[in-house]
Amino acid sequence: MIRSSLWFALLAVVALLVVPASEVAAQDAPPTVASMREEVARLRTSRPAAVPEGTLTSIEYLLDVAERIERGEGPQSARWRATAARYLAAVREGRDPYVGEANRITNRGYVSPVSETRQGYAIYLPPNYDPSRRYPLLIMMHGGSSNGNLFLGVVMGNNMDWLTYSQHLWDEYEPRWSPEWIVVAPDGFGQVLWRWMGEQDVLDVVDDVQRHYSVDASRVVLGGLSNGGLGAYAIGMRHAWRFSMVMAIAGAPSWVQYAGGSPTSDEMRLLHQVSGMHLVENSLNTEFRFFHGSRDPGPMRPRYVTEMEEHMRGLGLEPRVRWYDFGHDLLYLVHRHGRAYPDWAQFTQQSRPADVRVVSADYRANRQHWVTITRIEGYPRLAKVRAHAEEGAITIETEHAREVALDLRDAPVGEGDVLRISADGAEVYRGARGPLGHVIHLSRVDGAWRLGFLPREEGRLEKVPGLSGPLTDPYRDGMIHVYGTRDPERTEALREAAQRGARGWPLWLWQHQQRVVADTDVTDAMMARSHLVLYGTPGSNALIERMQDRLPIRVTSEGVQVGSRTYRAQGVGTRFVYPNPLAPSRYVIVQAAPTVEAVAAGHNLPDFLPDWVVYEGRTTRTRQRLISGRNGQLAQGFFDDQWALPESGASARIDARHDVLGGGEGEILYAQAEIDGAQSAAPPIDETPEERARRLELNARIGAPADFVIPSAVLAQDPAPVLPPAQVPAAPPLPRRFLAPASDPAGRIARRIATQIPTFLNYRAIIPGGEWRVERGAVWQVRAQDECYAALPTAGVPARPVPAQRTPMPSPVVITGPIGGVHFRMIRPEDEPLVISCELASRLPAVAEIVRAHGVRAIDVLSAHRSSPQQSFHRMGLGLDLFAFEQEGGALLSVYDHFLETPAHRTCDAPLPEEPRARALLEISCALAESRLFSSVLTPNYNEGHRNHIHVDARPDDPRIFVR
Repeated sequence: MIRSSLWFALLAVVALLVVPASEVAAQDAPPTVASMREEVARLRTSRPAAVPEGTLTSIEYLLDVAERIERGEGPQSARWRATAARYLAAVREGRDPYVGEANRITNRGYVSPVSETRQGYAIYLPPNYDPSRRYPLLIMMHGGSSNGNLFLGVVMGNNMDWLTYSQHLWDEYEPRWSPEWIVVAPDGFGQVLWRWMGEQDVLDVVDDVQRHYSVDASRVVLGGLSNGGLGAYAIGMRHAWRFSMVMAIAGAPSWVQYAGGSPTSDEMRLLHQVSGMHLVENSLNTEFRFFHGSRDPGPMRPRYVTEMEEHMRGLGLEPRVRWYDFGHDLLYLVHRHGRAYPDWAQFTQQSRPADVRVVSADYRANRQHWVTITRIEGYPRLAKVRAHAEEGAITIETEHAREVALDLRDAPVGEGDVLRISADGAEVYRGARGPLGHVIHLSRVDGAWRLGFLPREEGRLEKVPGLSGPLTDPYRDGMIHVYGTRDPERTEALREAAQRGARGWPLWLWQHQQRVVADTDVTDAMMARSHLVLYGTPGSNALIERMQDRLPIRVTSEGVQVGSRTYRAQGVGTRFVYPNPLAPSRYVIVQAAPTVEAVAAGHNLPDFLPDWVVYEGRTTRTRQRLISGRNGQLAQGFFDDQWALPESGASARIDARHDVLGGGEGEILYAQAEIDGAQSAAPPIDETPEERARRLELNARIGAPADFVIPSAVLAQDPAPVLPPAQVPAAPPLPRRFLAPASDPAGRIARRIATQIPTFLNYRAIIPGGEWRVERGAVWQVRAQDECYAALPTAGVPARPVPAQRTPMPSPVVITGPIGGVHFRMIRPEDEPLVISCELASRLPAVAEIVRAHGVRAIDVLSAHRSSPQQSFHRMGLGLDLFAFEQEGGALLSVYDHFLETPAHRTCDAPLPEEPRARALLEISCALAESRLFSSVLTPNYNEGHRNHIHVDARPDDPRIFVR
């Protein structure tokens, strides 16, 4: 019997050995992402009763991440895929796998109204999670270089150097402490700094968690660190009534502080909408605490928090602030290594406070407790309501509020039958409470408050919640981007503009993708569900043409018409938001211009925008950051409360740098104020002899005709330089010989460039503090196209030739991978590829070597090849604007935030700054100049137009090197 058993066992082993290896591998291989997606789709049609829809969506999100990170982070991708497979196995058995993940950190996903890409968040459940209990909820918002998955790991005790964050974004984490809380960390659409869609993500995550888990709604705490602290100040004050406690750690209390610069009055209104400091009265009934390090190096500066303290005391609010003799990373000090949770649990949301303050300039955040501001006068001006309830009475005091709603269900007015209501010192109502219902509406008409709504005029547009502007308001909803197809020659360029817009306008936005369609494919159902963004030139977009007579701004081949004014400039265009005439409950955003290049340039507008903007090539040649500031757009402003242009036509920026050239009645034509060279306005009529002499002197230095007027923006600089311009070396003569023959594509372009460069105005000649050097060894010439292409692989430059461009660019290429360990990437994730001349590409290994000495692994490029302005080396693919440098670990050297100007020193003669990031940026700039590979190295010392980037260019046949 034993022998028989052994015999059969031996036969079984032999049988196993002869099974084809491919079949064994197939049996052992984990399921593929594709097969798991198919299984989720099948389960969705017959979902087990115990498994909510959100679980299947979350499994799809895990698969999304696994696919997205597979190429760069294979082991992490495999773990995410394995988790999805494990969860799917539980669903097959009829179980919700997420409920069983107690004392674990895992990730969920949900379908966002904002993006077609599923959004995710990390979540921790307490040990022995019991759905029959109610648990406090902590929402923690991450800072820069992080995401929800990593940050929740850190929050739960997995400490690591933040410089290494980028290596661990998708690792699997176990909690190091085990509070009896649910703790979540949203992704927040990446690094959008918790504005707009970032805020919406937080609110949607809270809703998703409450939908799937047992949450104590009276104990919901909002916190954030660094950028997340900035978000906690903003979201926590905008929606203070939703939270039992708000904790802002190492953040900036105000967007006015963080944005810096010189905001216009319009921009101040926009910044106030999301500035915790200006909304702090909303925290009256919420435990609001903020924490900062006295040695924080910035950009979240300690003085910002001191200003917050002073501001609060001026409002009669005592700040609950704690200072640490420490730097920036205060997380574990505040959380006391996981021991602070019981302290936070003692605070509960006040459901029926007697005193309520509401401060709002945004209908998206217009409620605190039982008081809602439903109409704001001069939207988006800050409106305020202070309300007090007591037995049988409510009193309110208002500023800039036109209509208010009071919810009697939450107002502690007692149970009596009589109610008295007073507003701004006058009695509005005294009588029986019963007829008033649950919610009372008060409106101010002709200066007096009364019961009821404001009068509504049939067919008249009005700024109302959900349809109020500004341009950033629709960011919290779904949008469809529509390109025009009526001009076949422009269709492809407009489609590309729409695709870029669909990835989102704000800087550092991640995982944002919206739908793109042709104008001929838009249906009434689409317009009913979504806002539209229309891209077009005159006559090219059918939807713009259908709406044109009902829109307040019109684009013609001549320029942009706003009311009775016409704005003309090189690269002129507009972006504006307005109720969709074809679907009045939704917005339409129009981004249009006389040329397709100017339509695309509209993507370079700053983040904070009013209702409408008229821009020009000067302001959109590079990506503006947060605000336009003093060097702003041609015109911009808000529509009034009835969506009409103000009688003045605009709160436009009509300042000294835009001179009136003439024109018909009510028509203003603006100068082409291109920094890189353009036509100028006529000299001022009242010019003094001294002013004329000075103007002619400057014109002679830059090579301009006598009647030229240098745009004021060329010399705009803050802080003002104290050095004179340097002596300019003589310009080189036209080359007699060329390296590339005239029959070669690059040779032909080299000859065009040689004839164009002498026509350029040399603004460098009048820049104070500039430094010129003549280096004969720096002279180079354009090579034959195939010769240049062949040299790139040897130099370690991964690149692919692209077709000839419409501008004179010798040997154009697209960069396809990292160079010397450094990624060169356009400023937006998933943006258009980096296209430059092969001649400039051959210089990138030297750039990589320079920045690698400072631990840089990636460079954010603000601008490379572009079609305008005419006098620019960007048109030739020979210029780069370097916006920021990402170091190993994810730290960012931002030119805008960290470069320290040297008004009293030439750039490379200045003392090295003590601040490490400022020192690194100065050393990088001067090393680029010392390399002798670039003809110009322009830093923020050059002028305000270069405040946010370092510009480098390579000019053929020129031995001169300029640095400022």
